[in-house]
Amino acid sequence: MDLREFFIEDRLEKFRTEALCNLGESGVRNLDLDTLAEYLSLDLRDLGRLSLADSPNSGRKDLREEISKLYNNVSPDQVLVTTGTGEALFIAFHLLLEKGDLTSLFWPAFQALYEVPRSIGANLQKVDLLPRLESKELGFGKENLNKLFQNSPKLIIFNHPHNPTGIIAEEEDKKELRKLSGNFPNWILFDEHYRFLSDEEDLGWSGLGICENSISTGSITKCFGVMGLRIGWLIGPKDWISKARSMKDYLTHTVSPISEFLTLKLLQNRRVLQSKIRDTLRGNVRTFAQATASTGKLPGVESFKEPRGGVVGFAKLQEGLDSRKFADLLYRKAGVFVLPSADFETEGYIRLGFGETEERFCLGLERWSTLGSDVIALLNR
Repeated sequence: MDLREFFIEDRLEKFRTEALCNLGESGVRNLDLDTLAEYLSLDLRDLGRLSLADSPNSGRKDLREEISKLYNNVSPDQVLVTTGTGEALFIAFHLLLEKGDLTSLFWPAFQALYEVPRSIGANLQKVDLLPRLESKELGFGKENLNKLFQNSPKLIIFNHPHNPTGIIAEEEDKKELRKLSGNFPNWILFDEHYRFLSDEEDLGWSGLGICENSISTGSITKCFGVMGLRIGWLIGPKDWISKARSMKDYLTHTVSPISEFLTLKLLQNRRVLQSKIRDTLRGNVRTFAQATASTGKLPGVESFKEPRGGVVGFAKLQEGLDSRKFADLLYRKAGVFVLPSADFETEGYIRLGFGETEERFCLGLERWSTLGSDVIALLNR
């Protein structure tokens, strides 16, 4: 099968750079190089002494060492540095899946997590999280976790903190996962892009190592506002990572030495920036939750459950609203960019990113609050 158009990225490409208030991104508002250097106490003259020769195909050793420290019992030989997590996922899916294989994942999902398996010819087993999101309960829940493992899938994709709902693996979820994975003979991929933004500890929980055939993807780009560095990683058993590196030779081959250098410095000095970003995210989530709790203050939104981790959340729209038409209206009339749930191949929600600056976020909500009559007109079309 062919890869279809990337619905989410198409809309991002169209609106993200021009929006007065960008709530469509799934990452933190991007920094400029001077600001990043200030946070990291970095002398940018060091860049002038950096060789522009190819990096090692696996990634420079000191960077792989630093990444390995983010996990328990992982060696640098188990780390492959990739051009974002997109490349890491593409490699993993092509190594693990064949036509007809069953792939199980939570739904709705970020398109790259299912579109590439679908293009290979894998069958999708979707576990619907929306009833859980609309309940008062936290976490993924025992029933949903058991559904992931039904029918002995060749690959389970466990995305957490979950994009787009913001659900995280709570303690009961972790216990259930350990139980279910104990006798699971196939592969589990933990897509863990937002571990740096856990509310509870320095790093969020990783499922890597929960079973012998577990692998993980991660990145610094969305969590630290450095999307342009395009650095991600893939972690797994040493022999399997060797195969992944061989496949990467046919794709990007190596990543930029400049991106690797800045990523290394960021990981070595991440905690100050991490703390600042968490404070901004918490403030924006709290502001949005308060606005939606006030009847009619944010026209079009029926309910909102605060995300427990990551950068994004899924807000439920008033019944009868078309998510794409509402997102278009919000951008056209208020300059506020959000992603419609139709781009996640479901309906009735919008995905919000909370990584904007506090000033732009509040200004966006203020402009949004004036759209009452426009939303009513949209409902009555």
